[in-house]
Amino acid sequence: MSTTKPAPEEEEEEEEEVVVAACGCCGLTEECTSAYIAAVRGRYLGRWICGLCAEAVDDETRRPGRPVSTADALDRHARFSRSLRRSRRRAADSPESLVAAVARVLRRSLDSPAPAEDAPAAVASVRRRSSVAR
Repeated sequence: MSTTKPAPEEEEEEEEEVVVAACGCCGLTEECTSAYIAAVRGRYLGRWICGLCAEAVDDETRRPGRPVSTADALDRHARFSRSLRRSRRRAADSPESLVAAVARVLRRSLDSPAPAEDAPAAVASVRRRSSVAR
């Protein structure tokens, strides 16, 4: 039984180069192929955005009521992401904000009554949600 080895050209499959791309909205980095990056840029007016931001932009354009263009939705989402990142940086810089956040969580958990043993699950979840919304 003779076996023949395939030529080196046949052995190598078409591998696309993987590139690290940074989202134009939130700054998240992902490893993607050049073809995927080009497809995303084609859809979002030359900007590369991650899948999560793409979903947010698509939701904004499909929202009922006033029609929103892709460019406007991208700008809105980018502004929102920038403001969120700025507020997170400020919050991370101050240890008081962490203490305040933990205190809020503790207050909410202490204020919420434990569900009654005999209460249906739906009633118990409504009780928990209403106490958290205070």
